[in-house]
Amino acid sequence: MVTALCLGATPEPPPERKCALRLAWWSNPTERVELAVLQGRKIVPVVALEMNLDLSKDYRGAARLTIVRKKGVNEKIKAFDPDMLYAQPTDPTRPPAPRAKPEPAKNAKADEWSAFATVALPDSTDVGVLLRMAPDGSCAARAFDYEAGRFPYGSIRVVNLSTMTLAGEIDTRGFRLAPGSADLLPVIFRERQTSHIKLEALLPDDDTEPILGTKIAGRPNRRALVFVLQSGVSETGRPLFESRSIESLATIGPESPAGKAKPREATAEPASRPSSGD
Repeated sequence: MVTALCLGATPEPPPERKCALRLAWWSNPTERVELAVLQGRKIVPVVALEMNLDLSKDYRGAARLTIVRKKGVNEKIKAFDPDMLYAQPTDPTRPPAPRAKPEPAKNAKADEWSAFATVALPDSTDVGVLLRMAPDGSCAARAFDYEAGRFPYGSIRVVNLSTMTLAGEIDTRGFRLAPGSADLLPVIFRERQTSHIKLEALLPDDDTEPILGTKIAGRPNRRALVFVLQSGVSETGRPLFESRSIESLATIGPESPAGKAKPREATAEPASRPSSGD
């Protein structure tokens, strides 16, 4: 007697990340840039706004996000090939084993897109990605946790995109941020109040460069994400810094049952102008 063994299809492994994905430009590019993200072998178009995280896209894919841009009509860039992400290293002394080519993406043609940026996503259900283009057309991306449970309303998070340590005070409570780090400031607003915040960069010669010095109106239904980067060097050789912020509000209205706060994102204006160093 022969017993037939029937095997079902091998289940697809779970995605490495499943989250709401939000993209924002530090400042809008001077030219039209159409973006998409890679989800498995599919290319999914997305929209990025300037310093605004209103729009979100359900993302299911690799923990390292791959962002591509659509090529212009006359742009001659090597086509982005999603298959390359799944290529296995081979021994140069022997020919690679043949393998089945994955099905092409059905929602976008791969040869219309080129590689643009990659960034590691944090383990979060809500992730923001900030994009900043360089004059040569390349793009730097920074991902951060945007989940309200770990970035609560009433708080301020500062992201240090510079290569220098930042030091500051909010209502006399001091804080420091190492280069490339991000953290919540040591104040949570439980009620409406005005606070004073100052921020400076610690320079290598034990000098400091002021970045911020202002009053802020704290609210329990508002949270702010503040980015700081070095934008250049002054004529006297001192570093110039720039900061911009994104605010989001939790409003209470009829659309929110039982008075539950409903998040609403708000477009942010620059938090400050570049410091002059004078």
